[in-house]
Amino acid sequence: MVIPLLQADDGEIRLVLERQFRYPLNRVMIEFPAGKLDPGEDCFTCAQRELREETGYTATSWARAGLLHPVIAYSTEFIDIWFARGLMAGERHLDAGEHLDVFTATLTELLQWCRDGIVTDSKTLTATLWLQNVTSGAWQLNWSDSP
Repeated sequence: MVIPLLQADDGEIRLVLERQFRYPLNRVMIEFPAGKLDPGEDCFTCAQRELREETGYTATSWARAGLLHPVIAYSTEFIDIWFARGLMAGERHLDAGEHLDVFTATLTELLQWCRDGIVTDSKTLTATLWLQNVTSGAWQLNWSDSP
């Protein structure tokens, strides 16, 4: 999963998010960009690829935040959490059958959607916790330039 930070013209940070219809829930969900690892692919390469494919953005600077195990009761699934900044717009390359709407929002908007139950996706809720703590200065990230 990638938490893309976009510097707006007014200096405020905006978050790049997606609206995607999820068939199991039969509804549109608000989420951060994410996807599955390709065979033999490392987590960082996957994060870069998913950001580019789903949103069209590439980033000049990245920071790995942590790891999420979304369903520990019955799965070994894990999700690496990455922050990306220095975003540059480009062309999206969605997978066949993938339909999603890319948009931006402020952290305040995202927090309200989480509070109001509009955002219920576990990875996006976890990302919002990270965002709150990083933006408040409580948690630090180690940023590095994209290779």
